[in-house]
Amino acid sequence: MSAPQRVAARPAKYKNHWLAGAALTLLVAPAGAGTLTLQVTLPAIDTASYYRPYLAAWVEKAEEDKAVLGTLAVWYDTRLRDNGGRGWLRNLRTWWRSSGEQMALPADGVSGATRPAGTHLLQFSDAKGLLSKLPAGQYQLAIEVARENGGREMLRLPFTWGRSASQADAQGRTELGKVNVVAVP
Repeated sequence: MSAPQRVAARPAKYKNHWLAGAALTLLVAPAGAGTLTLQVTLPAIDTASYYRPYLAAWVEKAEEDKAVLGTLAVWYDTRLRDNGGRGWLRNLRTWWRSSGEQMALPADGVSGATRPAGTHLLQFSDAKGLLSKLPAGQYQLAIEVARENGGREMLRLPFTWGRSASQADAQGRTELGKVNVVAVP
């Protein structure tokens, strides 16, 4: 007679993944630490040659001039020899023209590899980096993706930093699925 097999309990599925991420952030973040949680869905695109999209996420002023305050994340092909993936970042046109061209890449804590289709959670703390210098106020989180032999798409989500918790959702059309940002002071 064989030994009984153990079946691991499956975690409950959350209807709103961002809520689970925000709750987890509140549990693990030190008291007084502000966090910005970004949940981005990259849709599965049925095409003969699918390439993972390059992505840039940054914080802008909420005013009309949309001045870029800093980059939070850049996903590109970091495995190419001699930082060759950097050359394709110019396809993220809005980010590239506003701040990407001057940025030294790879940037510690900002650069990362491209990601497959699916939902990805990124969390940023005010303990260091861009958010540590961000005064309380109204801002926008901009996210842009571009894919080789594919399209390009950009979304902007408003958020409040440092005063009260805020949350915003947006839905992409082609290269982006649902995008959510949660700011917790």
